[in-house]
Amino acid sequence: MKLRLCAKLFTTLLMSLFISSALASNKAGALEFRQLSKAHRDQFLSLTNWKRSIRTIRYGDVRKRQVIYKSLNLESDFKSPAMEFTSVLKSFYLDGNFKCERFAVYEFMADVTGMRPAPSKCDNHFSTFIFNQTGLVEISFYTNRITKLSYLMASNGSSAMSRFGHSMFYVAACKVDKENCPLRQQVEFVLGVAADVDDLSPGFFKGIFGGYAAKIDFMSLSQVKQKYNYEEFRDLYQYDLKIDGIERRKFISHALSLYETKDMGRYKFFSANCATESYKILRAALGHKDLRDKISTPKGLLKELLDAGLINEKENRVLKEKSNRVQENLRQLSVESFEDYLQIDPDKRSAMANLYHHKASRKNREDTAVLHAFVFLESMAFSKENMNLLNIAAKNKDASIAKEFSNLATEYKGWYRTNNSLIREGKAPIESRILNRIDSFYRQNFSLEIERINSIAMNIKSTKDLIKEINKRNRLEKESL
Repeated sequence: MKLRLCAKLFTTLLMSLFISSALASNKAGALEFRQLSKAHRDQFLSLTNWKRSIRTIRYGDVRKRQVIYKSLNLESDFKSPAMEFTSVLKSFYLDGNFKCERFAVYEFMADVTGMRPAPSKCDNHFSTFIFNQTGLVEISFYTNRITKLSYLMASNGSSAMSRFGHSMFYVAACKVDKENCPLRQQVEFVLGVAADVDDLSPGFFKGIFGGYAAKIDFMSLSQVKQKYNYEEFRDLYQYDLKIDGIERRKFISHALSLYETKDMGRYKFFSANCATESYKILRAALGHKDLRDKISTPKGLLKELLDAGLINEKENRVLKEKSNRVQENLRQLSVESFEDYLQIDPDKRSAMANLYHHKASRKNREDTAVLHAFVFLESMAFSKENMNLLNIAAKNKDASIAKEFSNLATEYKGWYRTNNSLIREGKAPIESRILNRIDSFYRQNFSLEIERINSIAMNIKSTKDLIKEINKRNRLEKESL
């Protein structure tokens, strides 16, 4: 016991001597924000979420330019970047957890000071939950095991809010703390900057003038495909970033810091949008030396990454085959768009599919193409209606309904998280009536929506049964010949 205590005291003494030496070499910690290079000052502003603007002030006949700094963190305690830099410098030297909690900032401070204070041992594990088509799903990975980071760009959409495309990042990471991580132990997801829309129908003018907060948004790759390929018929282009493991870790660390603080300022379609904010995250993590131009659109960001040599001119992957399949299936039923398809009542869609199948089967009794197209489109509609139901429940105009749903969602999340931990430990999950209560909540408050969803589910089941029956009949007829 005494030996361990002496060792601990000796380690503490060495740490104190290191800190004293570091502070002395920096003139008692006198390194100041103004002494940094312009590129480093710009990078620090990005890392700590400051906005810099230039204002011209007239003194009689003389005009002078004045630099104005504004923190985008609404709860910031600092009046200037210089004050925050001094505070960060102190934490960098004295806080053993600083590297674990703010890896990107730690690496930046190590770069400008030439010092690397000994950090505590980091956990590096991160997990969060997202809603997808199947319910609440966990995304879990190790921040020091990012295996791939890519720029993911959606093509232009037809609506005013998507006419310039959309910027995101594709991430592949290891679910265990292992250096050489096999594919079966990796998780893939998409993160990006989006408007935190808190009303049922997003307002275009609210988006222009900063009516929504900006946020980091996590999505599964299947969600992204569903949204852009299936629902909006937009293509996705993936460009792998040519950066090393430390740079990928700096990027994800800074993005997660923004995600957890939930304080990124206001989202504006033309000046603080998905592309500009994605660019700021990259510049904060990678530095401003090669990334210098001002950009405002996803294609502008693509060009900047290409000019900086961070991506190849040819995309690594294009995701558009599903949107093509949607269009082919819509043509089977003579419907122009999926939006038009959703406007048709589910019972009428079923009658329409049976009619077109009857016409096709006159020429070829084995032809089930229309039925397969109908199952495909109804599955999309089922997913769409379920997601709409979630949104309506969560953001209902009736405050009591919205509050009840929020309480149920919180309880479900806690139950899911607890069971997930138990399963990892090899223990049996606990039972709960939360799923039955959520079902009762929907049936009580959204009976029309539930009836529509049930009709779609019956369409899918009955059509699949019909396809099986036709295939069985055709097989028996061939065997009898």
